[in-house]
Amino acid sequence: MASLHWALAAAAIGFFVWRVFVVPAPLRHLPRVSIYALLKSYLAMEPEDVRIRKLIMPFVNERREGLVLVWALGKWMVHVLDQQIARQMSDDLIGYPKEKPPHDSLLWHLIGRSNILVSNATQWKKQSRLINDAINLKMPVEQFSLLADKVADLLGDGEQTVQWDDFAQRFAVDAMGTTVFGHDFEAIREHSMFVKEYNGVMSGIAEPLYLIAPILERLVPRRALIKRIDTLIEHFVALLRAKQNSPGDDMMSYMLKDPEMTDLELRDNMILLFISGHDTNAGAMSTLFYFLATHPEIQKRARDEVLSVIGSKGELTAENLGANSLPFLNACIREALRINTPISYIVPRMSSADGQLGRYGIPAGTSLTINIYAIHHDEHNWENPHSFRPGRFEKEGLKSWLPFALGSRQCPARNFGMYEQRVLAAALLRQYEWRLPAGSIHEDKIQNAFSPFALTVPHDLHLTFSQL
Repeated sequence: MASLHWALAAAAIGFFVWRVFVVPAPLRHLPRVSIYALLKSYLAMEPEDVRIRKLIMPFVNERREGLVLVWALGKWMVHVLDQQIARQMSDDLIGYPKEKPPHDSLLWHLIGRSNILVSNATQWKKQSRLINDAINLKMPVEQFSLLADKVADLLGDGEQTVQWDDFAQRFAVDAMGTTVFGHDFEAIREHSMFVKEYNGVMSGIAEPLYLIAPILERLVPRRALIKRIDTLIEHFVALLRAKQNSPGDDMMSYMLKDPEMTDLELRDNMILLFISGHDTNAGAMSTLFYFLATHPEIQKRARDEVLSVIGSKGELTAENLGANSLPFLNACIREALRINTPISYIVPRMSSADGQLGRYGIPAGTSLTINIYAIHHDEHNWENPHSFRPGRFEKEGLKSWLPFALGSRQCPARNFGMYEQRVLAAALLRQYEWRLPAGSIHEDKIQNAFSPFALTVPHDLHLTFSQL
């Protein structure tokens, strides 16, 4: 009898492995990345950029494939590698609507499923209109500038080496908090307990074994982590209630005026804006400052432009910080966003019917995502794609540049994020020069943290700032 039980258990495990890892028959005609190489990469906790360069870029640069099948987060998914196919898919909201998030995922337990990122049709149109209006109502350059001054106060006089990725996150958290929520997390001045708890929760969600087999969330639920996530959600709900009782001059107060938005939609979008708005911007600012540190001649040219346009003491305004006012600094930001894209690939879509993408048929019910990192490193579109060359954005087109995605569903906060970066960079370029300290782990190339959420964010990035 015991042997029968073991045989049944082995059969059940074998069936589970087969269901999870074997490519579904309708997708077997597609080129695909080795499942074994992918599992090895996830278990080794390799950063997203390393995994893409090793396993996906050969399909782009050597085989010239427009898409490839990749196993991730418990299922097979088509990665779009060609910008023309990406545009075709992005423009077809009916044929390729956003995919519903998996119920097993603790990340989506935190973010929610009623926000602009994953909603479709009427619900998305309603939220998109409101959030676009709220974000573009007034560009908070003055607030960004005040926060940049706080960062400069911490850097102080003389010379100091700091962990810049930590500073960038704290700046981004306070930028998001004060302008979107009307709440000061005090992350720059102090090591915020809220930010510490948020980082701890995200680290817990990123446990590799649960990423490889999401079904474990049901079989072996992480109750302590779920409790921490629920506590974090309650913190956001408390902020939302405070804003309902005492509205101010911020984006959430504007959104609260819309009677069509439900409490659930407001909560989910609030959490989404916090996560997407500060994680990506922090990563982008870390990357930008890294490349300026490793290219002193480019840093000097950017500084000269800022001093020429704004001066050493001039007020930072939306006008003198516009993309056209500081074209070279803006080119540096664009190139940093290209070479180390904060989001490697976007939230997936689902094909609603059988269709054709490039030279391959795509059956209905297929999960697809646009691999931004791969498109940004396509050797056929970008000369020397791994080299930091801001000058390419002074003369070349931007068809293959899509850090904010494409079409009507691209990031609504893209202008917000670009201004945030220009303000911080301009403010510190006027006061400091910076370099990598001796022995930096980033000496040969930028080192990103492991992330199961497609983030490409530098870690342990120390920079030495010297006052001018």
